[in-house]
Amino acid sequence: MKSIPNFRALPRDRRLLSAFVLALICAACGEAPPPAAPALPTPSIPRISDKVEAAGTDGVEVAARYPAMRSELAPLDAAMHAYTETQQAALAARIKKLKLEAERAERPGKLDLDFTIATQTVAFVSALAQGQADVGDGKPTPLRAAFNLHLASGRIVALGDLFTDADAVLKLFSDEARRRLYAEYEARLYNQNLAQAELTARMKAMHALVDKGTEPTAENFASFLVDGVDGKAIGITLIFPPGQVADETEGAQQVEVPVKLFADKIKSEYGDAFDQDSAAPNAQPTSDSPSSR
Repeated sequence: MKSIPNFRALPRDRRLLSAFVLALICAACGEAPPPAAPALPTPSIPRISDKVEAAGTDGVEVAARYPAMRSELAPLDAAMHAYTETQQAALAARIKKLKLEAERAERPGKLDLDFTIATQTVAFVSALAQGQADVGDGKPTPLRAAFNLHLASGRIVALGDLFTDADAVLKLFSDEARRRLYAEYEARLYNQNLAQAELTARMKAMHALVDKGTEPTAENFASFLVDGVDGKAIGITLIFPPGQVADETEGAQQVEVPVKLFADKIKSEYGDAFDQDSAAPNAQPTSDSPSSR
């Protein structure tokens, strides 16, 4: 019987050296080295979470759902909570006028809100609030609002903050919103094959509602999102809460405004945040059909 030679374990450093030599030999003979460990994914902001905060005072039950966010987005988180507190106070004031204290305790009003991250560009993170306030009469008031955080400054910005001439931009956005909403609603009415008298009446009522809801005031254009996905912003989406420019049953409406329409009016500190390449002077006009819901 052939004897088995003694096997002596190599010291750790020599074992590592042997492994390295073996890898070189495998490479020389055409064998692929073991695959590298996959890179860890870049952390991102969740669109929604199960983080629920509930509270109730002054005859109001509150349920608000907030996304979990990075620490640098604290101003955005604070803006969301402030919105909840404002809506809670407003609902409590309405209930106080409608119900006695005993009734408020027995049948409280309800505030329900969902907050989500809607868009995220290199310079802005935009959040959306959706929900309703209910005094208990079976006719809840729909709620919708937006918040835009400028990452570099840590500020929540209003629409006028982005531009050198806020009044001129409000007029520009007003004109564009009317043009897009008129075209959308007119096409919808014409497709219903209404009698001329009814068509004329409904067209007139629609124009009046749109005109009022898009008057060039900061209040009418308080809700907007900075459009884009990770890169530079490509435009601004105007959001009109239910009932502002259409019947409440039609829900919130939105109009997307491309950067080319307002590129020359952006403040210098925000200029790099928007995609100026999409603002070529010979660009074709956008379609008359808006994206609305």
